[in-house]
Amino acid sequence: MELRHLQAFVVVAEELNFRRAAARLQMTQPPLSQQIKRLEREVGVELLRRTTRHVALTGAGAAFLTEARRALQAARAAPEAARQAAAGQTGVVRLGFSGPTSHEVLVLMTRKFREYRPHVRLEVLGPVFGGEMVGRLGRDEVDAGLIRLPVAGSGLQVRELTRHGITVALPTEHPLATRREVGVLDLRDEPVVSHPTNRGAGIVSLIHKAFLKHGTSPNVVQEAPDTHTILSLVGAGVGVGFVPASAAHLKVPGVVLLPVSDIPPLPLALAWRKNDPNPALHALIDLLDEISAECRLKPDEV
Repeated sequence: MELRHLQAFVVVAEELNFRRAAARLQMTQPPLSQQIKRLEREVGVELLRRTTRHVALTGAGAAFLTEARRALQAARAAPEAARQAAAGQTGVVRLGFSGPTSHEVLVLMTRKFREYRPHVRLEVLGPVFGGEMVGRLGRDEVDAGLIRLPVAGSGLQVRELTRHGITVALPTEHPLATRREVGVLDLRDEPVVSHPTNRGAGIVSLIHKAFLKHGTSPNVVQEAPDTHTILSLVGAGVGVGFVPASAAHLKVPGVVLLPVSDIPPLPLALAWRKNDPNPALHALIDLLDEISAECRLKPDEV
């Protein structure tokens, strides 16, 4: 079904006069009549009832007119929709995040992107942890992900956004809880609730390296699937836990967070597939300098 035939029908239906319709379409009446007849044959029903003096829409013609106008409107809108999608003005970005300690950056990124690209749908999927995030990126289940460095995996582009200091979570009644900060040697004999290696590989590796520098290793008594669970177990007296300073917003009762002076901060980055053609994703990437600058202006909350 050709758009020019739909346009001809709409004009005839509006004018209810072939002569005036032909004038509007800048054509003669015979070809216009042929177009309408061809359209009726294609549809399979009579759309216009005509005599030598009168033209009227049939019931089928009235129904067809509504849909013909919609089709023409969609056809007019299609090129602009394509141009907007190609420019990253519309579309979808599926964003994974690495757990509650990335919430502050996630909120900032979402707000800025909505201001910059209000017609792009940002689908936030998560929480997705380190190794799982790499896998989901590889399987095209997310377009980008907030993830702790280092990232193991090829074919990814990574941009560091900020760094979070490492804190130790202690029960409020712990002898060290009144200190302003602690060091690794203060904690070498403490039972530790740890992230599992296959999920929190970045922070686990960081903690083990810090202990190894002092000739020891953390006394891991239990693993927990996420930061919130670690804090809950610390509050229950199971042990101490190492978490990014950004976990302070979780505010678990009975738990205090103290900076650990000799463990370096943990980077948080955005990762995405190299050569991903999604224009909406590239619109998000264009904002990373601004997002990173604002992240680094905010000190860790401890």
